[in-house]
Amino acid sequence: MKKMAILMAIILMFFSLQANAKTKFSNFLSHLEKVKTLEISFVQITEYDPELEEKDIYKGKIEYKRPAKFKWSYTKNSKIEIVSDGKTVWTCIPENNKLEKTSTEESMDYFPIIRILEYPQEFSKYFMLVSDAKFKDKIAYEITPKRKNVTYEKIIIIFKEDKPYPVSFQVINEDGSTITYIIEKWQENVKLPDTIFTINRCKVEAK
Repeated sequence: MKKMAILMAIILMFFSLQANAKTKFSNFLSHLEKVKTLEISFVQITEYDPELEEKDIYKGKIEYKRPAKFKWSYTKNSKIEIVSDGKTVWTCIPENNKLEKTSTEESMDYFPIIRILEYPQEFSKYFMLVSDAKFKDKIAYEITPKRKNVTYEKIIIIFKEDKPYPVSFQVINEDGSTITYIIEKWQENVKLPDTIFTINRCKVEAK
């Protein structure tokens, strides 16, 4: 009888931890609805083939303003700049003297971070929360896309228990490559004038 009581206590504690983990993520999504502007500084680690253990490391910054305006620029090891004015996304690749143009909505299929920031209230329309796991002072969430035209299989978002925002995002692609964004700064509701959402690095015509 005593063993059964202990087992039931363990089971109840397990489900309580799961409920708390899911509550943290839902609170994060609810909080994002109140975020009008956001600045994120990140370190990006790209692994093309995990078996080869080859990594490329970059630094960059995301400046985001609702609705759907963002500037994604690299500050180390790349000069790529991606800018959305809310309708159109311009991607500048100075190394190739190339400027590409796509619609903002279409581009969000390649930038799940921006998709989550822009549509937190419609998270379940675009993503499925598959699982969560707690280790030490961190909680990891595994998320899969519902749309079929994306190139990534899942996203791992990690939070620290004492922070309301993520400490890292990892995008796992269909080819096995991964892109991990380690968040160095997350600053909400800062002043971001619309004039920053312009391309500065490419001076060629769009192709």
